[in-house]
Amino acid sequence: MESSSGLSRRTLLGASAAAAATATLAACNADGEAGGAPTRAAKRSNAKGSFTKPLAVPDKLREAPTLAAKVKAGGLPPLSKRVPASPYVVPHRWQRQGEYGGTCYLTAATADDASIGQYMYGHSIVRWLNDGMDVGPGLAESWESNAEFTRWRFHFRKGLRWSDGAPFTTADVMYWWEDTVLNAEHPEVPPEEAVSGKGTVAKITAPDDHTLVLEFDSPAALTPDRLADTVNRSVGADWLLPRHYLRQFHPKYNPKVTAKDWYVEHDNKANHLSNPDCPVTTGWQLSTYHEGRNAVWERNPYYWCVDQAGNQLPFMDRMVWNAVKDEEVMKLQYTQGKADFAEGQHTHINLADVEGLKQSAARTGVQVWFWGSGSGSGSMFFFNYDYPDDAMRELIRKPEFRQALSHAYNRADLRKSLYYNTGELTTGTLSPKAPEFQVDAESKKLYRTWRDSYVAYDPDKAKAILDRIGVVDTDGDGYREKPDGSKLVVRLDYPADTARENIRKNDFLRQGWQSIGIRTEINPVPPTSWSDRWNRGELMSNTAWEIGGGGIMSWPSWVIPTIPDTWAPLHGQAYIMRSSDPAALRKESGVSPWKRRPPWVLPEKGGPIERLWNLYDRARLETDPLRRNRLLWDMCRVHIKDGPFFLGVVADYPQVILVHKELQNVPRRENLFLGGQINTWDIPVPAIYDPEAWFWSDPGKHS
Repeated sequence: MESSSGLSRRTLLGASAAAAATATLAACNADGEAGGAPTRAAKRSNAKGSFTKPLAVPDKLREAPTLAAKVKAGGLPPLSKRVPASPYVVPHRWQRQGEYGGTCYLTAATADDASIGQYMYGHSIVRWLNDGMDVGPGLAESWESNAEFTRWRFHFRKGLRWSDGAPFTTADVMYWWEDTVLNAEHPEVPPEEAVSGKGTVAKITAPDDHTLVLEFDSPAALTPDRLADTVNRSVGADWLLPRHYLRQFHPKYNPKVTAKDWYVEHDNKANHLSNPDCPVTTGWQLSTYHEGRNAVWERNPYYWCVDQAGNQLPFMDRMVWNAVKDEEVMKLQYTQGKADFAEGQHTHINLADVEGLKQSAARTGVQVWFWGSGSGSGSMFFFNYDYPDDAMRELIRKPEFRQALSHAYNRADLRKSLYYNTGELTTGTLSPKAPEFQVDAESKKLYRTWRDSYVAYDPDKAKAILDRIGVVDTDGDGYREKPDGSKLVVRLDYPADTARENIRKNDFLRQGWQSIGIRTEINPVPPTSWSDRWNRGELMSNTAWEIGGGGIMSWPSWVIPTIPDTWAPLHGQAYIMRSSDPAALRKESGVSPWKRRPPWVLPEKGGPIERLWNLYDRARLETDPLRRNRLLWDMCRVHIKDGPFFLGVVADYPQVILVHKELQNVPRRENLFLGGQINTWDIPVPAIYDPEAWFWSDPGKHS
């Protein structure tokens, strides 16, 4: 039975994970900072990781002076009425008591960019700790399951409130579930964490205001892990919505709502990244939003978290995100000191920018640090396994064809040019920090086998493989044709606004593949049409993404096609429809997969995707961690034998972090349990490190 203390060691692990070393650059000094020694004000803790047992609530709680003034003036209830009886105590060992006040300036591609949500974990029922190795409490302070892991009960903190002061109860979860997910008129579908391993939607009930029950028809041992994934109401599923506010936009509660597409306005109003009126349970709430310009987030006086000294968080008064679409303009602003914090995944900073950022550090006060990326690939390439052209699809599905292209990829040169010889060369895998590779020596060996499977640069071997499968030059023009004699073109598709890192990678791919006789074309695609075209199976490849951190069970779609976004889009759609719309799978079985609405296809009998689906379905039902790990390892072996399904460059290269020298409680690489695992959405960074506890050493200088 799961412990009711509210903390559980991640159930994928069979043994404790050791802290992973992160590659560093020569320009970086011992504590991960660049640009000179830290000032006295920037003295930082050397403590590592986070406590895995909930900390006792301090006897006395304190609030920001600005909020105390509002209480005194009668504009706010006292602190005891604004926080739960048992607030969450932020458990990071590196944390120290801070000071209230000040503003933090940041950048994002748009004023409502999803990356903004990555800073705030306040909507989550439970949350990750220690770089995704532990699950800790969130809005729910404890939970337990039955012995079969089919029934989970989550206990929410008493006294939680939305940012407008309205009580938060489990009715807000049930509103999301019953009035959007289960509402036939609303496009929302059950998230995977609410679907059993048999493909059946869970039964969710709320016996009282503070208890939520999830019931599955089969074991769901990883339910807390799945609920910790991503930040709700941003990247992940909503899971909770402010019922008291949104009912006015729902026809069930307001007869004046008569539009057939009522859910469009409803969901726009529910978008707390662009609607300042929408209540939240995050540390800051959106106060002003200017599309294309900026978003200002002010302290939420009802935030339910405190630091270890009893100070209600957040410390900083506000967070301001300036919208900067152009990558080079964004980097220029960093050298001018116009941002106090930035991390490379969402801001296009890369290792090539380090020297310029170091040079500006003395003037701007913004230092260069590094966190481990946790990446399994670096900038990656993958074919569309479900491409509509029959001859090309048949070739794409041949493992030997993909293996040949991998051997014609000069990763070492690209690593030197783009990643400054950091990280480790890889065929392309999950993160080396994924929990299934931390279990024992054999699991680490399996990772290395996958990493090295097709990584060797050997153009002669690549040519020999192509000759063997009939991909030869039949007309003497220097380029190879498909086995049926038709023209072969490998198209490198990518959204036209992709990072320059991906464009440079594509040039390397084109050069390597042209050299072995594969005609290769670069094809930028309008960003607005990218997602729809990919999901319909129209594009040949994706060259603009990267595999972040996390393991198979927390983010399965890179290993198993479970959504249409990755390497087998039509298979991914079919996987979703197995539970959300099984009747359509029967009804449209005689229609061409690409003419179905939405397009979908079932796996070939005995093929790699069917085997991956079967292994994953078994893993979702498995309650024994060791047996589950064996199933996960078998999935990796499918990728080794029948892959590669995606091509990487380097794994776990260092990710550039910019931190103003006076911004405190920001963890260094040495503070982080695995040195950082930040290139992932399911383990949200920096939310996992609680920016609400960050503070200015002299807030008056940062108003």
